[in-house]
Amino acid sequence: MILKFRSSISLKITCMVLAGSLLIFAVVLAYSYNYSRKLILAEAEKNARNLTLALANRIEQEFRAAEKEPANLACFLETGSCDRETLNRLLSRLVTENPEIYGSGVAFEPYEFDHQSYFYCPYCHRSKDGIAFAQLGSASYDYFRYDWYSIPKSLSAPVWSEPYFDEGGADILMATYSYPLYEPFSGQGRERLRGVITADISLDWLTKLLCSISVARSGYCFLISGNGTFVSHPRRDFIMRESVFSIAEQMSHERLRTVGRNMIRRDSGFEDIGTSLMGKDSFVAYARIPSTGWALGAVFPRDELFVALAGLHAEKLTLALIGIGLLMVVSHLVARSIARPLRSMAAAADKVANGNLDVNLSHIRSVDEVGRLAEAFVRMTNGLKERDFIKDTFGRYLTKEVAKRLLESKDGLRLGGEEREISILMSDLRGFTALTSNMPPEQVISFLNRYLGRMVEILIDYRGIIDEIMGDGILAFFGAPEPLEDHPARAVACALKMQLAMDEISSQNEAEGLPHLEMGTAVNTGLVVVGNIGSEKRTKYGAVGSQVNFTGRVESYSVGGQVLISQATHDKIRDILDVRDVLHVQMKGVPGDVALYDVRGIRGDYNVQLPDREETPIALPVPIRARIRRIARKTVSQSQITAVITHVSRTSAVIVPDAPISIWEDLKLELIERSTEVIPGEIYAKAVSVDGDEVTIRFTSVSAETYKVFRRVVHAE
Repeated sequence: MILKFRSSISLKITCMVLAGSLLIFAVVLAYSYNYSRKLILAEAEKNARNLTLALANRIEQEFRAAEKEPANLACFLETGSCDRETLNRLLSRLVTENPEIYGSGVAFEPYEFDHQSYFYCPYCHRSKDGIAFAQLGSASYDYFRYDWYSIPKSLSAPVWSEPYFDEGGADILMATYSYPLYEPFSGQGRERLRGVITADISLDWLTKLLCSISVARSGYCFLISGNGTFVSHPRRDFIMRESVFSIAEQMSHERLRTVGRNMIRRDSGFEDIGTSLMGKDSFVAYARIPSTGWALGAVFPRDELFVALAGLHAEKLTLALIGIGLLMVVSHLVARSIARPLRSMAAAADKVANGNLDVNLSHIRSVDEVGRLAEAFVRMTNGLKERDFIKDTFGRYLTKEVAKRLLESKDGLRLGGEEREISILMSDLRGFTALTSNMPPEQVISFLNRYLGRMVEILIDYRGIIDEIMGDGILAFFGAPEPLEDHPARAVACALKMQLAMDEISSQNEAEGLPHLEMGTAVNTGLVVVGNIGSEKRTKYGAVGSQVNFTGRVESYSVGGQVLISQATHDKIRDILDVRDVLHVQMKGVPGDVALYDVRGIRGDYNVQLPDREETPIALPVPIRARIRRIARKTVSQSQITAVITHVSRTSAVIVPDAPISIWEDLKLELIERSTEVIPGEIYAKAVSVDGDEVTIRFTSVSAETYKVFRRVVHAE
């Protein structure tokens, strides 16, 4: 049985190694071939671009040199007068000293040079007998209508003409450079055109230059004009008779037409042109010649670029076969050592029996019977460790999200924290402590359970982490321990949802005769330290820092039914917020005014909107007197002032006190009926605006009895 077992494992390893090695080497060879091909093509493209750019620069320099002479002559003529003899001498010297210039002339505007001559265009050129002169202007040769004169005149700039054959003259391929001549202006700029200076350049040197350039074994260079006509090409029947576009039309080759347009429009490039220009797959590298607007191209046959790739691939294939043979030998040696994992598992079993669950069998990677046994063993030990870990963890953590993270983290229980940007939510019931002071404990607990149960449910839905529940107050945050990219939007949406839920809770309270309570909520975004806080005996996952304290200050300015957010939170999600109002307040320890945003809704993925409240106070037919006590740090002052309530709404009132009240002060009100009789019930409110003697207060909590009084007075006739 042992022999059969070993034979089975050995055969399996051998087959797997053979199949795996064949697959790996096939993938590697294919990748290597494609990668090498890309490298060769990239190198070829680089060399081709360098070749065309260097050659284009060389041609550009020749044209630039030819442009200097007409420019120099124009400068001379613009700065001084010149007679016929001097002008002829200058033209003769220009042609004689510049071999690349076949001929040059100066075509003047009508009666410009000679008041008796409408046409005047002396032209000096080379001939079989040396330098010769001719007068070009005549009734039969109206040079004013020719492009070489009219275009630079209309553009007020020098131009190169399209190449042409000088048939009947030099019988050579030429191009004309035209330079406008102006009369100098006394101020800045030029005033009036006097004529056009021309230089006819022979292009035979271009053909010789391009023919001397080697492009691979059978490639070649060519030159096209600005309209795609061949200026130079190995096939002389193409020159000035065919264009890139005419060949593309003949072959119905759309790709060549596109390449032709790119050559004319772009500075340089390297593109696949198929079989259009050589009869076999080729690439073309091109570069523009800026002075003339022409383009130089170099054609590279595809097969000549990749000639070395086939030999390289054959060498790699040979090496791959040798490597497979070596792997077969190694696989046989591995089969002989197959018993080693079994010994490792036996040692691990002894450790587990002694209570040590730190077992490492990661070196066993096989998928056969031994591998499955090792996997089952590891799962068993991990299950034992997880059981012990959960027992310890849930004694210290209560939040499921935090507990889940700790179970998956190696250092989950380590005390300490990290700095992270999160969004903090803080809520508090207004006047809860005072209004429930006379309620039975069972009723208080019932109300709190209903309130906290609904709030916690919403926080969990929005993936908020509850840091603390302080009686009726809740501190939660978003963005830790698990990062949430949208934590500002998520926190604001959660706060809005909590405010919506308060309507349902208030309805239940009213049905049970409980006080009407309002909740203030605030959201702030900033950097805090989050992590495990406490000791080895008792730990909590929470957030600490100045931003937590700042959130509490923001919350203190909120009134019932309101969601206030800080500037930092607003800036991150301003595009999806519906803001009711912006409050500017002053906070202790914070320089300048602090902007707080009263949010009524959020759009986008969450789309939560608070319903519009009727907050316009209605004038009371009969004003109501009230006693007011200030509240500081949740302590009701013993001193009191009196006031008259003149206007009331569902959420606010306007009062006229007999002593000054500051904005944002928290107040406790008792209504007085007749002279001194106090109406049962209490009102808790916050002063939100002061206008002269009138103070607008926002209710944070109103007893059921007080609501009845307001309704009775408002509807009184």
